[in-house]
Amino acid sequence: MLTSDTEKLFTAYRIIGTKWTIHILCTLSQGPKKFSEIYENVPSISEAILSKRLKDLQKDQLVKRKALTHPIQIMYELTPKGAALAAFIPCLMEWFTTNTN
Repeated sequence: MLTSDTEKLFTAYRIIGTKWTIHILCTLSQGPKKFSEIYENVPSISEAILSKRLKDLQKDQLVKRKALTHPIQIMYELTPKGAALAAFIPCLMEWFTTNTN
């Protein structure tokens, strides 16, 4: 039987361990972006996968989709919950820099 802490860890890993999630969070941590801007900033991702990942991140309440009317366009941005998660990305990068040869 899983403990509450183990369940939390598995949930967190399900979110951040999904391919492209870190790239998308990192891109959106720089501010709201259109789909095409995210697509340009995430290397080697297909449009279909990006669309799915954005929907998954919306479901997890990490990203919100906003429709603007003038001009008509869709923007994606981090929620406060998503921004809190994205804040750990520089720590990962620092760890890598410090601990690799």
